[in-house]
Amino acid sequence: MRNLTFVDCVDVVGTACPPFPGTKKYVSTGAIDIDHIVDADTETVDYAGRPSRANLVAVAGDVLFAKMQGTKKTLLVTDALAESIYSTGFCAVRPKKGILTERCLYHLLTSQMFLAQKDKHCSGATQKAITNAGLEKIVINVPNIEEQETIADLLDAINRIISQRQRQLRALDSLIKARFVEMFGDIILNPYGYKKEKLKLTCNIVTGNTPSRSVPEHYGHHIEWIKTDNIVAGQLHPTKATESLSEEGMRVGRTVDSGSILMACIAGSIASIGRVCVTDRTVSFNQQINAIIPESYNTLFLYVMLQLSKEYLVEDISMALKGILSKSKLEDKEFIVPPIEQQEHFADFVSQVDKSKVIVQKALEETQMMFDSLMQDYFG
Repeated sequence: MRNLTFVDCVDVVGTACPPFPGTKKYVSTGAIDIDHIVDADTETVDYAGRPSRANLVAVAGDVLFAKMQGTKKTLLVTDALAESIYSTGFCAVRPKKGILTERCLYHLLTSQMFLAQKDKHCSGATQKAITNAGLEKIVINVPNIEEQETIADLLDAINRIISQRQRQLRALDSLIKARFVEMFGDIILNPYGYKKEKLKLTCNIVTGNTPSRSVPEHYGHHIEWIKTDNIVAGQLHPTKATESLSEEGMRVGRTVDSGSILMACIAGSIASIGRVCVTDRTVSFNQQINAIIPESYNTLFLYVMLQLSKEYLVEDISMALKGILSKSKLEDKEFIVPPIEQQEHFADFVSQVDKSKVIVQKALEETQMMFDSLMQDYFG
């Protein structure tokens, strides 16, 4: 067992995207759900028209992880995945031979032990992220190379259980969406002839803001300040914010109570725009988010309908012209308004399925704790 810095164990790799013919898949950080790509959130881009952040390529065997503070997004690059372009929001690393195996590096990057150190050494004024200088401050214990294959076998087994739980959660999400289509049909085609209304006539929409950072007293520990990274695909509620406002900051910020919908409306990729969650607590939020407070909708019904309306929400957005789903554009979008009794009936179904999701989520968290405990024993 040796005590080494992270950069003693890996090479920071990845290169800028060279010109290419035709199109390629672009994977933003928003298109990664913990350890896998969500294909629906990827984009197909050509070289000239790709977003400026679509400028990282890696080779098979490299491991990517999101640089941003408070994120857990890791991807082991295979031959097939090496054909894609990745966001510069990822850091690409490769294990040094004789020090760390590929599989152990992958597990290390997903462990709470590593993520806690990464978050501690992140820097930046607005969006904190890990830099190469920050990576040099991360310290790990490294088992002998001979032991690492045995350790990796055990961690692989636990990881398979974690992946199974995650698949169960995605299957439950698919069940909810299938039930919606069964009850209400295609939202755009509207086969049941429901009344349609602009969102501004059925909801109150509020754009978030950033209290002046020149006033340090605006920031503190009074209320969470939600950013787009806290709106995670498949998770009903926002994750815990890494930054909070003070009482003074809350007075000049924008807040919503429990039961509101938060939507990412400005993001580095079009795949991230339109992502939604439902607040389960009073929170503040930044200007990249619009809060939608239902007045003629059941919240859970509207939440699922917005999830199913992604293509409609972003159809007029051009990333070349800075991709923004503005408040005015969002307010003018038209959606079906079924009778509230039908909405509530559907919401009851969503609530029942969500109870199953809570059970699976608890089992997932317990397995994750076992994984993190072993990682602490082996590498902490």
